[in-house]
Amino acid sequence: MAQRWFITGVTGGIGRALSAMLLDRGDIVVGTARRVTEADDFARTRPGASHGVALDLDDHGRIAAVAEQAVALAGGSIDVVVNNAGRSLWAPVEETPLDDAKALFATNVFGPMAVMQAFLPHFRRQGRGMFVNISSGCGLFGVPGVGAYCGSKFALEGLSETVALEAAPFGVRVMLVEPGAVRTRFISHGTAEVGARGGHYGYLDSGKGALDAYYEEKAMAPEAVASAILAALDGGDPPPRLVLGDDTRPGARAKFQALADLLAD
Repeated sequence: MAQRWFITGVTGGIGRALSAMLLDRGDIVVGTARRVTEADDFARTRPGASHGVALDLDDHGRIAAVAEQAVALAGGSIDVVVNNAGRSLWAPVEETPLDDAKALFATNVFGPMAVMQAFLPHFRRQGRGMFVNISSGCGLFGVPGVGAYCGSKFALEGLSETVALEAAPFGVRVMLVEPGAVRTRFISHGTAEVGARGGHYGYLDSGKGALDAYYEEKAMAPEAVASAILAALDGGDPPPRLVLGDDTRPGARAKFQALADLLAD
């Protein structure tokens, strides 16, 4: 039986790879994109099965209405919600403007929180539901240069763990996905770079080019992440955490040091 999915951010990376696999196997996907044209393009991917909705995840007040629309587009039920959309910020913590950090949290924490709040009543009514929240290795360990991003993912982790405990009696599950570097446009397009540089953090002041180099060497394909998500869910007993990539597996803290070493070169 076809499953019905709601996925934020289907225009690239993990969201695009996952939605393509789901549509290929006959599932129904309601996907969000920030621009109307991108949402329309997604809807044309597989007419009748792919449904696009324009949504800026920072527009928290609109998310409840989008959730209702998604349920209707999917035929009255959503089985799995994937909180995938997000962004990052490159700067030492000392030089990260608080307004920029707040904006980052608005997307990476309060966006997924609003999505879960919007779908929890639906999941409770139908007595089942699955949240797949895309976290990061940066939700496990602090990484130089992306402190605000790490903080947002740490927050998402705590929020997800709590929802898992609170909603379990209603048949609702939560799985955190914690990949290391993934070969997407996330660094080039999803990571803003704070302009001010105090010159105190030499290996960070050089900019995020070193981060690009790290991703070029370590990154896994988004299709590999999507396949791992489907394998975990299709197995019937998804883990609360799905850790992916050599840079987030046991010993990951030492492996993340390679990033700092690379930046220091």
